[in-house]
Amino acid sequence: MTSSGEPTVRLDPEAASTIARAAEASYPNEACGVLVGHPEEGGWRVTAAVPGANVHPEPRRRFEVDPRLVFDWMRKLRGGPKSLIGHFHSHPDGPAEPSSTDRDSAYDRNAIWLIAGVSAGRIGAVRAFRLDKGEDPAFIEIPLASPPR
Repeated sequence: MTSSGEPTVRLDPEAASTIARAAEASYPNEACGVLVGHPEEGGWRVTAAVPGANVHPEPRRRFEVDPRLVFDWMRKLRGGPKSLIGHFHSHPDGPAEPSSTDRDSAYDRNAIWLIAGVSAGRIGAVRAFRLDKGEDPAFIEIPLASPPR
């Protein structure tokens, strides 16, 4: 949690590296995958990012995580201390913030969204978001931090 009491997403370095590699390798298409982690005091901890195929028919402008990846990891993590806590995707030549397409397709109010901006094939900012709990869902940014060592 930040000093102001806001929840925080802590991103393990290996997970951050995986997201960067996937985003750069997929360019100019959107990369995507799932986030493995757990709630912790003050927010959430992302311990792994698992890249997957972007199965959307328009991968340069939209993403859809391969459902087989999601189900395989749900099964793999069942009964353990970690679970799927969200997903990541990239915005080729776009900002690391939710697009109107993201807003229109968002439905899981418990998921963490990590969005990576990629410019000319190089990773830029990575930011974390979550849907608010209001009647008309909107994204709210969550501070992103590295975990304490």
